Amino acid sequence: MDSWKPLSETDEKQSDALKKETLTIDQVVDRIYKGINFKLLLLFVVATIPASQTGVQVYMTIFTGFIPYSEWTCVSDRCFSLLAESNFSETFYSARPMCANQLEAGTDFNWTSQRTSFSMDWGIYCESESKLSVVSSFFFIGAFLGLVSSTAIFDRFGRKNGAIAGNIIAGIATVVGTWAPSFEVMLAIRVLQGIGMFMNLTGIYCWVVEFSPTHLRGSLSALILIMWSLGYLVIVLIGYLIHSWKYIFLTTGTLNFLLIIPLLLYPISPRFALVRGREEEAKRILKAFSKVCNNEGALDMDRVDLSYTTKVQNYADQFKDFMKYPTLRKQTLLCFLCWFTVAFLFYGFDFGWGKISSNLYASYLLAALGKVFSFTITIPAGHFLGRKKSVQFFLVLGVIFFFLAMPDLQISEDWTLEFAACLVGSIVTSSAYAINYLYTSELAPTTHRGTVMSLSSSCARLGSFSGIYATLLYDITDRRVPLALFAGMTMTYVVAVSFLTDTTGKSIPETPQDVEIMAGKEKYHSVEHGTGKKRLESV
Repeated sequence: MDSWKPLSETDEKQSDALKKETLTIDQVVDRIYKGINFKLLLLFVVATIPASQTGVQVYMTIFTGFIPYSEWTCVSDRCFSLLAESNFSETFYSARPMCANQLEAGTDFNWTSQRTSFSMDWGIYCESESKLSVVSSFFFIGAFLGLVSSTAIFDRFGRKNGAIAGNIIAGIATVVGTWAPSFEVMLAIRVLQGIGMFMNLTGIYCWVVEFSPTHLRGSLSALILIMWSLGYLVIVLIGYLIHSWKYIFLTTGTLNFLLIIPLLLYPISPRFALVRGREEEAKRILKAFSKVCNNEGALDMDRVDLSYTTKVQNYADQFKDFMKYPTLRKQTLLCFLCWFTVAFLFYGFDFGWGKISSNLYASYLLAALGKVFSFTITIPAGHFLGRKKSVQFFLVLGVIFFFLAMPDLQISEDWTLEFAACLVGSIVTSSAYAINYLYTSELAPTTHRGTVMSLSSSCARLGSFSGIYATLLYDITDRRVPLALFAGMTMTYVVAVSFLTDTTGKSIPETPQDVEIMAGKEKYHSVEHGTGKKRLESV
């Protein structure tokens, strides 16, 4: 019988070399990352470029359906008589004389604009002007339907594949819009655009957040929204350069198909692979990521045992979790309210600048530049103040500037106090909107993130739909009424955020149990299962 011998120092080193290190996906990504380099920056910039197309398609009806109330001329005796009664006033060729006297296009007047729009082609003006708001708002009906139905795609087939599918749907619909013959057909096209583009945006967002190191999430979240706002700038430029609304549709639809290319080249997120139980695939993706980070020696992935929960759930199981876990339920419902409110404010302004300013392209150019600035400042704000405090800071500023916009004051020939204050108010609420994306994705557990993000964004689409119609209040009531409405909605948002947990610097929860533990609920604890994978369960 062999006698027992103590392990030598060499044997102990060999034994340690064979041991596996158990790490979460956050820990692996954070250890691989060692700083920004050109390849890493290029990776995330190229990945977020397709998000710009959402901004393009949201706002394209502003420039394809505009109503040129100042560009028309009389052709009937009745119209010329009214012009004479006004003493040939320079202000006669405007919306009020046209609409108040129920002048008819083609009978009493002809449009003189060098640009075309579907509103002019289909007789949308004055009493039927609300149809333009309907066309714009139907995009968000599509977005709502797409996000609800895409939950299964995100959680079962991945964020990347969902984004690709969305881009294809929107691209086909937009190209077909070039030949739209009527208002009713355009409504269907806008629904399909909404379905596709918000599948695309949400899929890209989830991919980037789940691939990013912990302390880079704020910057990368802002990067996605900056790309989105660059799309806003792109459609202003396209609308200014291309005079035919049909060619605007053709151009933007073509862009959709070009922007699928980056999505085809990239892998699925390692976090999604882990949740689906494909650990080896996740390791291969992380090895490739370490090369991009110029840090291949950071970890030997063969010696890493990734801690994850394999959890494939259907809709019923996920909604049972919302009933079972109180913190998850509370935070998700508050996120729904926040998303509805901020989207109402965001799009209420974005489709209303034509009511606040007389110069269509200049006002929307300033609004687009304001969006770029608003999303950019969220990076330092999130760094110094954190998620929760930065949202509250921006919202309080928003309330102040909405009230400042109420007095009648002409600052200069081209600027009023209302326009200046509303521009600042729009910037700060847009900053809150940008942080909301990151905040929600960090509050939601990985196993339910696709569902939470999709449903939250669906609530935002309801807010977007409603916000567009808020601009009609300028035509039927005092202009201070919509400003008071915006201020009240902003205060509601502040209250809702105060009940959310601050996620700044914290790891992303993997499961609903993690959410409860992070909230300090003692009845949840971690246990080890026979597979060796860490799983959290309720006692």
